[in-house]
Amino acid sequence: MADALQLDRVVYDAWAELAHAVVKRQHAFHTPTFVSLDLDGAPVARTVVMRAVSTERAEIRCHTDRRSPKIREITRDPRVSWHFYAPELKLQLRLKASATAHFDDQVADDAWAKSSLSSRRCYLAPSSPGAECAQPSPNLPEHLLGRVPTLEESLPGRENFSVISTTVDEMDWLWLAADGHRRARFTRVGTEWRGSWIEA
Repeated sequence: MADALQLDRVVYDAWAELAHAVVKRQHAFHTPTFVSLDLDGAPVARTVVMRAVSTERAEIRCHTDRRSPKIREITRDPRVSWHFYAPELKLQLRLKASATAHFDDQVADDAWAKSSLSSRRCYLAPSSPGAECAQPSPNLPEHLLGRVPTLEESLPGRENFSVISTTVDEMDWLWLAADGHRRARFTRVGTEWRGSWIEA
């Protein structure tokens, strides 16, 4: 029974840290690694900014350009993974999830409305992310180099804006300690998390 209570606390605290990291930009979890499967089935990892967390729905969201390869990848295969590591906590989380892209719906509209002008500038890129270019390029309109757009200037970026919503099904929790690491695995069943200790 003691182990079950400790496991309950572990998964609760892990989600609390994730939620905290959304609003605390200095938190290491704020910029996790997001992994999807490319069109050949190979894993592709990149750093993203975590934008929203719902502990009740086991949901984590980030934003991306709808022209990004990520969108084509999760449309083809929604299986994704998250990797979080916080050195100050000596804590690693590896999450398995399924992803959905939101473009022209209320989820995307609400997220766009809350986006800062500096964030919106990214979606004014004239070329698709990953497109070849003749020389190093910030992929921004020339008149916005060195400044954020006005509200009116930012509006065309809405067309390129999307939200990736992921529902987490499994969590691998690892706490690093000099006297021996601790590790647990959790699986979501309905609205509950079932966990077990595993060897580190």
